[in-house]
Amino acid sequence: MLEQAPAEYYIDESGNTGDLSTVKIDSYFVEQRMFALAAFGCTLDQDFTDKLGALKKAHRIQSSELKSKQAYDKPRFIFDLLDLLETRRAPIFIELVDKHFFVVVNIIERMVVPYVGECDTQPGALWMKGVMANYMALYAPPELAHAFAACCQSRDHAEIRELYKQIIRWAQGSGVPPTDVAAGIIRFARDSLKDFRKLPKAKAVERALPIPDKNPAGKLLWVLPNLTSFTNIYARINRFARKQVSGVTLFHDEQLQFGDILLHNKKLAEDLAQLGVKLPLQTADFEFSQAADLQFQRSHDSIGIQVADVLAG
Repeated sequence: MLEQAPAEYYIDESGNTGDLSTVKIDSYFVEQRMFALAAFGCTLDQDFTDKLGALKKAHRIQSSELKSKQAYDKPRFIFDLLDLLETRRAPIFIELVDKHFFVVVNIIERMVVPYVGECDTQPGALWMKGVMANYMALYAPPELAHAFAACCQSRDHAEIRELYKQIIRWAQGSGVPPTDVAAGIIRFARDSLKDFRKLPKAKAVERALPIPDKNPAGKLLWVLPNLTSFTNIYARINRFARKQVSGVTLFHDEQLQFGDILLHNKKLAEDLAQLGVKLPLQTADFEFSQAADLQFQRSHDSIGIQVADVLAG
């Protein structure tokens, strides 16, 4: 008999998030290069609360709110916490993002090999884009990522056109093997530049940059790793629950700037199947037939959010 999936999942992040296109060049991911989003599924009844309290007492964690910073110097507490979650058969989901790599992926996805149809979501195409992104992240100068971030902020047609040329010049001069990857980047970037020049300026700019989101103040946000991480975890929960998520509630740490954006992107993920977009992933299922509920909780009011914070940290 298949085990029933939990009906409650708690989600929190570690590593400052926000729009990566606004990161200053002189501090480009010098600190907190990685972003993590963690979730676990469990019903937090009184028994769980009592056992977590006993763990905190045993490891001399005195504050009422559990924080990941407190756990850094107490690895035994983390082991015991994981043991507690295991006894509750709580599934754990973690998304870990290298922020520089995430920017590079956006360059590949938007400028080098932009989406044109269903063929771009086939396993071979996804593999090829991943190889190109790995190559660029490892061997391209950080100035390419800086320039892409600047283009997101300026939305200037000439600036974007120049970035295409910079990408091509870098790949042409790259002698790092496998050189066929650099050759592929050159070929695709040239084709994309030709298409860029043919389109009306406004349309060309729109195609070359990520689709922005708006915060409550109306500011455009371009490169948000927490959105992709959240939708990935949601799709992983959908797979774990065998698509039966109508009775599931996702409790996310309160997001004053990104709450509406997360809700909007959750809906977009749920609508992918209706649009005919299929992502052949082994660990996640983006073909939603049901929708979970998403709610936001303040960390100091929720032990579930606090535990997710420790898992992410």
